[in-house]
Parts: sequence; structure tokens; C-alpha cells
Amino acid sequence: MADPEERERDVASLEDDIFAVAQQVEVDGTAGPRIRTERAEALVERARAFVGRDVSALAAGCGAFVFVDLVMMYAPLMASDRPNVLPQFVALLMLAFGLGGLLVWRVGGRWRTFGYGMMLGWVCLSLFSVGLLTGLTALL
Repeated sequence: MADPEERERDVASLEDDIFAVAQQVEVDGTAGPRIRTERAEALVERARAFVGRDVSALAAGCGAFVFVDLVMMYAPLMASDRPNVLPQFVALLMLAFGLGGLLVWRVGGRWRTFGYGMMLGWVCLSLFSVGLLTGLTALL
């Protein structure tokens, strides 16, 4: 058996081996840029292009639907005797999900996000106006 002095020496050398690496490393206080590979740079460029192109196409689709919706729903909402808005509801539903779905599944490209924007516009207007601006109240 090893005597206690030998054990202490072995434990001390093991601790030195483990923690010596951490003591020899110099820590720089400033966070430098990480190593950039070509793949990472391509991913960053793709993300910037997405923000520039696709988000603007999404906003344009949403804005186009909101504009058409406000034009179609202005007259029925300003009338003193509330007419039935079922035709406007059907037309807006077909515009948002018919044309928007066609752009998403058949046309593709940047028009795909434009179609998603139209559908998102219908959903947002329905939620914000509790269905008043999209004609969902005609179903009640």
C-alpha cells in the first residue's frame, strides 16, 4: 500500500494537472468577434436579405389587404341603417385566403410572402376589430 505522503503527492499533482490549464489561460476582458466561416457569413447575408425583402413583402401584402378592406367596409359601416355585410365578408375572405393562398402555393417567390401578408392582414383586422371590419359580425 502507498503511504499517506505518496497519496497526498499524487492528489496534489492531479489537482495541478487539472487546474493548471485554467491558470495558464489569459482572460481578455473584451469580447472579440467569433471566428467567421464562409457558411456563417452566408447565413448572416441571407438573414439580412430576408429582413430587407421578405419582411417588406409581408408588410406590403398586409397593407394592401388593409387598404382594400377599409375601402370595401367604409360604406356599410357609415350607413345609419346597418345593411347586411355578408357580400363584403365573402369577398374579403376570398381576397385574403383565395388570392393569398394562390400566391403562396402556386406562384411562390417573393409573392409567397405577399400572400402570407394578405392572410395575416385579415387575421389581424379580425382580431383588432372583433370581426367588425372583416364582416365576421355578419355571421352572428
